Amino acid sequence: MGSHIYSRLWTRLTDALHSLWFLPGVMLILGIGLAEGTLLLDEHFQGRFRGTLLFFPGGGDGARALLGGIATSVLAVTGTVFSVTITALSIATTQMGPRLLESFTRDVHNSLSLGVFLATVSHAFMVLRGVRTPDNGPAFVPHLAIMVALVLTFLSLCVLIYFIHHVAASINVGHVIRLVHDDLCRTLLAQTTPGEGQDQPAVTPPRWTLQETVGAPRSGYLQSLDVEELTRLAQKNEAVIRLLVRPGDFVMKGTPIALVTPQAFAGIDATLTIGHNRTTNQDIEYAARKLVEVAARALSPALNDPNTAIAVLDHLGDALCLLQNRSLPNGQYECNGQLRLMVPLPHFPGLVEVAFNLIRQYGKNHPAVMIHMLEVLTRAAACLPDPVRREVLRQHAALAHQEGLQQTKTQHDQEAIERRYQRFLNLIEEMQSSQTCSPRAIEYHE
Repeated sequence: MGSHIYSRLWTRLTDALHSLWFLPGVMLILGIGLAEGTLLLDEHFQGRFRGTLLFFPGGGDGARALLGGIATSVLAVTGTVFSVTITALSIATTQMGPRLLESFTRDVHNSLSLGVFLATVSHAFMVLRGVRTPDNGPAFVPHLAIMVALVLTFLSLCVLIYFIHHVAASINVGHVIRLVHDDLCRTLLAQTTPGEGQDQPAVTPPRWTLQETVGAPRSGYLQSLDVEELTRLAQKNEAVIRLLVRPGDFVMKGTPIALVTPQAFAGIDATLTIGHNRTTNQDIEYAARKLVEVAARALSPALNDPNTAIAVLDHLGDALCLLQNRSLPNGQYECNGQLRLMVPLPHFPGLVEVAFNLIRQYGKNHPAVMIHMLEVLTRAAACLPDPVRREVLRQHAALAHQEGLQQTKTQHDQEAIERRYQRFLNLIEEMQSSQTCSPRAIEYHE
């Protein structure tokens, strides 16, 4: 099996694991398997469990009544749990954005809770099928299987209590922000490399006299690509590949997605995973956009919740500080010293634009948001050792200062914005003059 096939299968498996149906479906099958296994043990030991401490002591009629009660009651609870889950997803989608649905379905606690209920129901039904009374043949009561059904029932009650608490907490905006922030940090760690906190310089792509294009095999979002396999294919065919799209881009069937010199070859499109939706597998900017969307909706006139936007700014600043000792790749890959692959990956200025542009545009009428944006930019600048990155932050601080002063009419708020901006400039000047890369503490209180 080629590595590109393995990469595509891994992407599909990851998407399945993050869906709301996969774990419950697996646990339902495990419940059936557990029932069959315990029934076989009961058949083998021929009722030796009867009368043993903690095991079910009754006969066939009592066993059927007990198992039927367990199956129907837990099935009713499962339906309620599904309804509560859908309601929570609906509330989150309406108030915080439809793109956050992925963060909720990634929450394994919801899937495990549903899975425990389904495993209990499937186990009870399968065991109920194995109970025999004297009316329909030799009597058989699976005491061990019934005991396992009781244990699963009590486990389901504990899970129900936890699930109610978890759902109540999961629709809290602070919890949602943390979920999306953790998703962004995971993507950043996966798509960056440890280093000195400086981005790798990109080389201008050469102009080729001989080149062929490769078209998209189907329409959809580019979810991931297998860099190692693409580099290996280019080395094998003594070619150079220049991708025209990157993870997160929407491609249309037949449109050019790659240039190959001196000529194209088979297998390039097989290394690309194209799906119906954007994912955060290799798409850093999409992970940041989901967090920004929470702030943008909070700053809309319908909600008018600047405190949520301020919380989002804190988490965006924390994500930028995660790049303190990490580098963004330049998207150019070599093999045996020869350039074989070029990919248009995200760069630091683009990432910062995604993080702050929309919030600044929506929040310019909120002095508190603009003040806090300047504070977050100051903290991030204190974390980043690369002067090129600090210059990017300085440009956004200047924009926040300019638009904040233009939209703020109160002198007190204007002075507060001016003070934060001066602190940012003073920090940049001190770091440039001292040539130090160590983080420093910043005092923001009046």
